Formats: sequence, C-alpha cells, structure tokens
Amino acid sequence: MSEASRIGDLVAGFAERLNPVCRRYDSVADAWQSLLPEGLRARCRIASMTNGCLEVVADGSSYLFELQLCKAVLLRELQRMCPAARVRRIEVGMAR
Repeated sequence: MSEASRIGDLVAGFAERLNPVCRRYDSVADAWQSLLPEGLRARCRIASMTNGCLEVVADGSSYLFELQLCKAVLLRELQRMCPAARVRRIEVGMAR
C-alpha cells in the first residue's frame, strides 16, 4: 500500500466521523433560515453554537430587538425540528 493511499484512507475515515456532527449543525442552520421572517434573514446570522447555546448576531439594534421578542418561539421550534442538536438556549448580540 502506498503512502498516498494510506493518507487518503485516514482522511476519509476522519471525514466520516465528522459527518454526523456537521449534519447536526447544518440542520440547525437550515431550520434557522426557514424559521426567520424574511426581513430578519439578511440581517441576522448564527455566530456559533457551543454547549447547547446558539449565539446569533444582528446587524442593528432594531433587528436585535426583534430577535429578542421572538427568540422563545424560535428556540421551541429549533428544538422540535432539530432534537439531535440539543439547543437549550439562544443568545442574541450585535454583529461587529
């Protein structure tokens, strides 16, 4: 077996192990986009997701306020649509 084929096998194995994790967060991003009202989609984005906390940033204070108002509903729907992601809370902040 050549060195190149062994490295290729290692990379393929590593990518396969990451695949379920990536799919879990892809589904959250897809659900997030489908749940947001049209006006917020272009102005709000997911900044990170760690330890069950989805961190979302908004481009302006009015968008931040809107997200604050609807984040409980968004959380409930994300939990329903993506139970494997285990989103427990949503934190909203201003984009920098």
